[in-house]
Amino acid sequence: MKLDADTLLALLPAFYRERDGENGPLRALLGVIARQGALLDADILRLYDNAFIETCEDWVVPYIGDLLGVRALYPVDGTAAFGPRALVANTLRLRRRKGTALVLEELAFDTTGWRARAVEFFERVATTQYLNHPRPHALRTPDLRQPRPLSRIDGPFGNELHTADVRALPAGRYNLPNVGLFLWRLQACPVQRASARPATTRPGFYTFDPLGLDQPLFNRPRSETDISHLAEPINVPEALNWHDLHAELEARRQALTDGEDPDDRYFADTAGGPVLRVWIDGKAVPAEHLLICDLSPIPTVAPEDWRRPPATLTVAARKAGRPDKTFPAAGGVLVGIDPRRGRLALPAGISASRVEVGYAYGFPGDVGAGPFDQRPGPGDTNPLATLPVAADFDVVIRIPSTATPTLASAFNAPANPADAINRVVAGRRTLITLDTDASENVAPVLDLPDTHLAIQAAAGRRPVLVGDFSLKGNASTRLSLGGLLLDGALKLEGPLHAVTLRHCSLVPARRGIAHTGAGTELTLSLYRCLCGPLRSKKPLSAVVVQDSLIDGDDGSASGIAIDVGDSPLTVLASTLLGTTDAGRLEASNCLFDALVTVARRQEGCVRYSYLPFASKTPRRHRCQPDLAMTDLSGAEATREAMRVTPAFTSIRFATPAYGQLTRGTAPEIRTGADNGAEMGVWNLLQQPQREANLLLALDEYLRFGLEAAPIFVN
Repeated sequence: MKLDADTLLALLPAFYRERDGENGPLRALLGVIARQGALLDADILRLYDNAFIETCEDWVVPYIGDLLGVRALYPVDGTAAFGPRALVANTLRLRRRKGTALVLEELAFDTTGWRARAVEFFERVATTQYLNHPRPHALRTPDLRQPRPLSRIDGPFGNELHTADVRALPAGRYNLPNVGLFLWRLQACPVQRASARPATTRPGFYTFDPLGLDQPLFNRPRSETDISHLAEPINVPEALNWHDLHAELEARRQALTDGEDPDDRYFADTAGGPVLRVWIDGKAVPAEHLLICDLSPIPTVAPEDWRRPPATLTVAARKAGRPDKTFPAAGGVLVGIDPRRGRLALPAGISASRVEVGYAYGFPGDVGAGPFDQRPGPGDTNPLATLPVAADFDVVIRIPSTATPTLASAFNAPANPADAINRVVAGRRTLITLDTDASENVAPVLDLPDTHLAIQAAAGRRPVLVGDFSLKGNASTRLSLGGLLLDGALKLEGPLHAVTLRHCSLVPARRGIAHTGAGTELTLSLYRCLCGPLRSKKPLSAVVVQDSLIDGDDGSASGIAIDVGDSPLTVLASTLLGTTDAGRLEASNCLFDALVTVARRQEGCVRYSYLPFASKTPRRHRCQPDLAMTDLSGAEATREAMRVTPAFTSIRFATPAYGQLTRGTAPEIRTGADNGAEMGVWNLLQQPQREANLLLALDEYLRFGLEAAPIFVN
């Protein structure tokens, strides 16, 4: 029931309503009472929701867990990808199955948010078998004629046997008391329908990656619906195994030839659809027309050439009376795919004007442009995380996935003033939403005084813009970019008011963001971005970098990550690969892998960060290697400084583990932030807290006499 003044007034006798009139004091009094009553009603409904783990607010979860005796866990609040709610919800069913590998696997997922696979290593120890208890599956010598099992050796899904290893976990694995919990730290980011990029100078060769890079394709994990099911490769975000894909596609073609229904897993139409999809000139390619190939460059051939799939493929029928079947069907085309490199090839003589692909790539977290939820989390009041709201703009243009109209057409000057409604015009607040994953060549040179222009990717989309983006205006010009992958530079000129980038990726080789001219009133902000170098010849009002990775490897020899002259710089939980120069500096939880030079060192502070010892900065608080070198001198201090130097899995842009710290990095770096997480851009994942939560919960569910430890797959 809606509680307002009219509702309460209707409960009174009619003569009171007549005496009070249209807007009398009684109605005003009842309006005040109704507002308070509505608050009370909402509070009662909220209390009811808070009685259930599925609907309660986040602050209630620990209290419900306390009623069940769930051990206190370290809070993980930096990312929406994980919370303790699942562990509390599953506590009872986990306790009913204590001591089993199934429970340990579910526990690992609930406490960390990472997909897991539990492996009882005593099942993989080579022993002399007892004749009353034979184990025909446990063969001491692997079958060298079976490539699929051989590709899984020493991994979470291997079935080979090993001699006993007496070292403790995780260094040693194969021993009777050991249980391994394999964890996948990378996540799979599904791209719905992106533009494949032509590769090499020969026609018919493409890369799945829109930037033309070689990237392994990842599996979109299928959820497990039953706790009694151990995870399989289809349930984890691993790089696609070409043996598995090849076997499934071969079985699919054989089933179609024999008139049977295919038993698909990776290419099933349920649970999010096939892991790989291809469209040629807008027409979908059936799964049975896909071939798994090795598309590495052919040696000694110049210009670069790859192998091509055959024009046709004939499958012999295994059922009597069934004819052999030739693929592709009439009007179709066979497509070769290399999942290890993310490459695609068409048969000789086949050309296409447009090739589109659906796939998933691996990445550590929700930073940069990607098909993930970019909305701020509950209680996140950071203004940099706020998405543009359509109600705040005069003109809203939505560019659908059909690419009509295009972004380039929105920047063109209208031939007819009546068409200006779908164009970016100076003096108007304009929001452009890109509901597409396609690539578009666009290089606008905009002059927009007194204008607020916002370009935002739609939810679950990652549009790709190829070309330099140039903007100039006046002290009232604002630019907001969100969710875009820019294969080009962002060039800013003259006085601007504010430029804000949220969840954007700018290819470092295209030289990042550069400002020229006077811009003393410009505030440049980057939130959860991957970006090339930031440069400004004149001082800016402020430069803010939060939860971002700035890569100074732009192909030049300078190695500059940030050079903003006398501008005040604020860097929070970010990784900077290259030198940093600024007028003033406030930094916290950061990784500076090269020298930092600050002009005004009497202002600002650097907290809980790593930066080279020779850097010239304002006062430092609990920074490395300063802290490790305390009271040391000479060679010993040098050794400590080298020990705490961060090591990255990869510093090459767009690789799956870009900017991720290796497991061998010193704990002073991996747990050195003020919240106990790692320094740098992946502080938001709070990985040390997740790992600690798993170790805290293991004792309750582990069978007596066994030992378990997490083992990170990627």
